[in-house]
Amino acid sequence: MLRLVAAVAAVGLVAGLTAPAAAQSRRYPPAPVDKDAENATRSSLWNAAVTPERHPYQTLIRAATDALNQRTLDQTTEAIKKLDAAIKLLPREPEAYRLRGDAYLERKDWPRCTADYVTADATLRREDETPRAMADLHRKLGVCQAHAGKLGDAERTLAETAASGNASGEVWMRLGEVRIAMGKLDEAIAALRSALESTDPSSQSMIHFLLATAYDRARRPADALFEAGEGLRLDRQLLALQNPTFPLLGAGETDYMQGLVYSTEPVRAEYALAYFRRFILAAPESPWRRRADDHIRDIRTAELPDSLTRGGSAPLDLEGARGAIRRVMPQLRGCLARLPAVVVEVEITRSGPRTPPTDRLRPRSLTPADGVTVRVAVGEVAGRELDAVDRCIEAGAAKIALPAIKERDMYYKATFAVVGP
Repeated sequence: MLRLVAAVAAVGLVAGLTAPAAAQSRRYPPAPVDKDAENATRSSLWNAAVTPERHPYQTLIRAATDALNQRTLDQTTEAIKKLDAAIKLLPREPEAYRLRGDAYLERKDWPRCTADYVTADATLRREDETPRAMADLHRKLGVCQAHAGKLGDAERTLAETAASGNASGEVWMRLGEVRIAMGKLDEAIAALRSALESTDPSSQSMIHFLLATAYDRARRPADALFEAGEGLRLDRQLLALQNPTFPLLGAGETDYMQGLVYSTEPVRAEYALAYFRRFILAAPESPWRRRADDHIRDIRTAELPDSLTRGGSAPLDLEGARGAIRRVMPQLRGCLARLPAVVVEVEITRSGPRTPPTDRLRPRSLTPADGVTVRVAVGEVAGRELDAVDRCIEAGAAKIALPAIKERDMYYKATFAVVGP
């Protein structure tokens, strides 16, 4: 009997202790289970179990990404080593190929970045990629293919990307550039027109320069000069040509474009002549050499100097001074006979009489000494050759009959360009 009473009491005690917990459980139901998170965790665990290389692969990817973000030659080389190792671990995963393509693109190793982007494109899971990411991959692939000499492949890659509706203005611009290189000028113009519509005006100077080239080679000179002028208006320092994101397709293309730019208003004939000559020196077998020869033939008939500027405090009759310089110009141009693609700027300084130190009533201002300064503006000249050019130009400039200055403490500087015959 005592055992039965004790058992009953124990049951009652347990019931008393568990009753509030049960009531609390009914009052605050357990948090719902996140099935997606649970599945993801199971998937990660499963992948780690099935593919033990996954964790070291991701570690190498993160380290390579950090190295590439440094944008230095040493770090890019280090990133490539890490990505080589990652690819050995999981050769069917696209991310390492895509990043290594970026590294080779940074190094302008066009065949290798082409190969890596092609592999990345073939192995990635398109359902996991955004349209913008796909378009960016194909843009870079098209750039690498074009510079690797695979113009047909590049045109196809870029044209398909442009047609997808996700293309940036740069995709259209690169497509236009590829088509210029292929000689498809009308199609190039159409693509570049689309690039203008898709690009912010502040970034359009290169598109205008490419359009100028396409129009010029299509024998539409008025349109070419208009587009070159538009590019110059947006980029007075020609930074887009001097520091392009990627080298222009084709040897000497930068020189050709600068020849067109200097053919616009205000015309700088000496510069245009030198740049078209530089194009021919860089690309003697170019299909566009004949067009460059046409420009050179037209410019050589111009009377030079094409322009003359004056600085300083004294007046100068520019037309009269230009006539005096033109009479000596054949001798000056002869100084550059061995350097036909070089332009030098010549600055002649003339000063009037100076106020003597004994004249304390008249304020004096310091004026520079008479002389000739020669500066290389286009091309490279160094050493003894530069000294010879200086002496030759100075001797010719001494024969120019520029007007004397009668006013005290006044001077002018007459500046003009000289190009070889």
